[in-house]
Amino acid sequence: MAGSIHNDKLILSEVNRFPNSPVEINGISYWNILNLYNHIIESIQIAQKNDQKILSLGIDSWGVDFGLLNENGYLINNPVHYRNMFKTNIMQEAIEKAGKKWIYEHSPTQFQPFNTLYQILAYQKYAPDFVKISKDLLMIPSLLNYFLTGEKAIDFTMATTTQIYNHRKRNWDEEIMKKFDIPDILPEIVPAGTNIGKIKKDVLNNNSNIDVILPASHDTGSAYAAIASDPSDTLFISLGTWCLTGAIVKEVPFNEELMENNLAAEGCLDGSFRILANVTGMWLIQGIIKSLNLPDNGDTYQKITDMAQNAKPFSSYINVDDPSLQNPQDMIQAIIQQSIKDNDTVLNETSQVIRTALEGIAFKVNEVKEKLSKILKIDFKRVHAVGGGTRNKLLCQFIADATGLTVLTGPIEGTAVGNLVSQLYALKFLKNFEEARDLIKRSFDFQIFEPKEYDVWKEAFASFQKKK
Repeated sequence: MAGSIHNDKLILSEVNRFPNSPVEINGISYWNILNLYNHIIESIQIAQKNDQKILSLGIDSWGVDFGLLNENGYLINNPVHYRNMFKTNIMQEAIEKAGKKWIYEHSPTQFQPFNTLYQILAYQKYAPDFVKISKDLLMIPSLLNYFLTGEKAIDFTMATTTQIYNHRKRNWDEEIMKKFDIPDILPEIVPAGTNIGKIKKDVLNNNSNIDVILPASHDTGSAYAAIASDPSDTLFISLGTWCLTGAIVKEVPFNEELMENNLAAEGCLDGSFRILANVTGMWLIQGIIKSLNLPDNGDTYQKITDMAQNAKPFSSYINVDDPSLQNPQDMIQAIIQQSIKDNDTVLNETSQVIRTALEGIAFKVNEVKEKLSKILKIDFKRVHAVGGGTRNKLLCQFIADATGLTVLTGPIEGTAVGNLVSQLYALKFLKNFEEARDLIKRSFDFQIFEPKEYDVWKEAFASFQKKK
């Protein structure tokens, strides 16, 4: 995505779109990092051929995953896919070694089997030689930036996804590294919106004078940077594969309720934190589409949504975050089995499966809203959602009905918008984050969904909680 300023508005244009397809070998999923790098180079070249003058480039990605470099800068491993970690017991082994409370006190974030900490421990167990010869561990955006510039750095938002970051010290936690024998391979942490240097001349055949910015390089951090609503009383959602639901605070409150409710504490562009839950989102719908062997395009999503719209409400209840739904061979059968397990209810029609999945996401959002309201003492006035998942208007309406709050949506390309705002800030086109929010407000249209059936959903939510 390219961004430019016209008539005091941020204008987005799509330069290139390409798949990010993991490769599975012997039961292990890998990211095709070199293919992604080639597409990034290709995208820059397409923009230049279109006479777009590029001042800067910023890369964001999903969190937790990384590549390893040896002392000569060679890439040791093809980065593995975080969903592999659902097959291991590494996180539980780490908790048994150090204690859950001890880990949380040093790095107060969500316990997920795929956190960077547990992935490193998995390497120590299954591929110890890789760790022994490693000189640098670079998260996905940092790794791609290294390919482009030769520089090694990680931004604050990405560091907070690792469960090695100490939120009080705002640096890597040396005690965690010592406890788990993690070598000194973690990069320097810099603020989001840091200019790390130019693209090397040999990368683009000397046709380059482009600054590389570390934006809010965790995609959720960029998505949250695109939300222009008042951060003090807004429930934020980045709605895509994950439905990342949370609130923004200046500092992380250290209490056991956050740990007991397994809430993440991740960094934002301005140095604040978002307290959130990783609710499974459109991953369920993507899996249903795959089960039906349908093309993954807009027409299919509309067909799927129409089927859910016409299905019977509240046929069943599922826990969308159940491990059985995280990487199943057949998503439809997995949802049916989850429904039987939780409620002894058989979902007989595909339309019921789809609706149950969407209702389950909305129920989880409301559950997170109630937890955050209690723990953080926030009286939420609205929900603001960004991301591609907001195209699903039925789900947005479900969230309004489940929470009883007005839902604002937009921008759809929230992550790209937040990334571009990070770059504008780094290049000093924006003086502060208030200016960033004002720019977003005047640049994009927002949709509004008002609650229509809150009482019905409230009753259904009570039934959902009893079934858990």
